Amino acid sequence: MPGPDFALVLRNAPRGPGSAATTAAGIMAGNTILALLAILGVTALLGASEILGTVVRIAGAAYLLYLGARALREAFTRARSRPAVPVDRRHFGGNSPFVQGMVSNLLNPKVAVFYLSLFPQFNLAPLPSLGQHALMAGIFLLIALAWYVLLVHALKQVTAVLARPRVHRLIVGGSGAVLVGVGGTLLTTSLGSS
Repeated sequence: MPGPDFALVLRNAPRGPGSAATTAAGIMAGNTILALLAILGVTALLGASEILGTVVRIAGAAYLLYLGARALREAFTRARSRPAVPVDRRHFGGNSPFVQGMVSNLLNPKVAVFYLSLFPQFNLAPLPSLGQHALMAGIFLLIALAWYVLLVHALKQVTAVLARPRVHRLIVGGSGAVLVGVGGTLLTTSLGSS
């Protein structure tokens, strides 16, 4: 089932040429950072420290709620006014799609938990533990990269449709609702478990 990363790529796709790819690049940067942290054993701290895990979950939920609220505001603001021309913000500061993708991925505790639960399941002897983790992270990153290349390619095929004001509002509003829903659920479960 598509999660917050997918919703974010879809939400940014109508912003201009390359925005979906830039968002996906940010997500892949976040994935790579988390993979390196998992290889080094740092993400195990999330599993070992209930407080740290809760803080990351709450920060991730707050960020998803923020992105979702901004998307909903944009969708409803554009519905009442004339549609603005999508802005291509591929730079690396502020609210760029790259930064949104990377931060969203880094604050997603499910990605870190994925690494924590996946790595111990495989025994790739005679490789040492570090080598096994590096291989598993590399395989996951290649699969994720293939997915985002296919997704961005598919979105490029429908660029003209995505640029239509009504479709743009529906995508931005729908993805905003998904981000708010995922963020709200994550916040509720995080506060309920602490």
